[in-house]
Amino acid sequence: MNIIKEGLSRRAFLRAAALIGLISSIIPDILMPKSVLAAAESGKKAVDPKNLTPEEAIHIPKVDIPIIAEDGSLVPIIVSVNHPMEPDHYIKSIYILDDLSAIPSKGLYRFTPANGEAYISTRIKLAESTKVRAIVECNKHGKWEGSADIKVTVGGC
Repeated sequence: MNIIKEGLSRRAFLRAAALIGLISSIIPDILMPKSVLAAAESGKKAVDPKNLTPEEAIHIPKVDIPIIAEDGSLVPIIVSVNHPMEPDHYIKSIYILDDLSAIPSKGLYRFTPANGEAYISTRIKLAESTKVRAIVECNKHGKWEGSADIKVTVGGC
């Protein structure tokens, strides 16, 4: 009697498991582009946050986020920059980062002078209490950083 088993052989299963392991090790690199990592490592901060210089006042982003989030799955956040959006001087991008997350990048938004204003209103997922950072990039003056602390009572991840 000859019985042919159809389905997954042991060899095919081991190959699939190895492939899944390989893919899972490179996915964070795919989800976290090098440009976001570079932005996370740099950004000028205010020397004295209560007394901003004129240059700091137009470049440092304002991060509006609740002080306490009861549910981390949908946390509203607004990032704005009081910066002119002129053809020769404008905000190129806004990065939103959560350093304590397994995937720190919460968003990358690009702008042109045609946008008229560097402003983002969105919702992000947060797993735990953290400091949310916003890094803006000016086409003339580089990267600038603003942040806000948030307490998350129930993680959203």
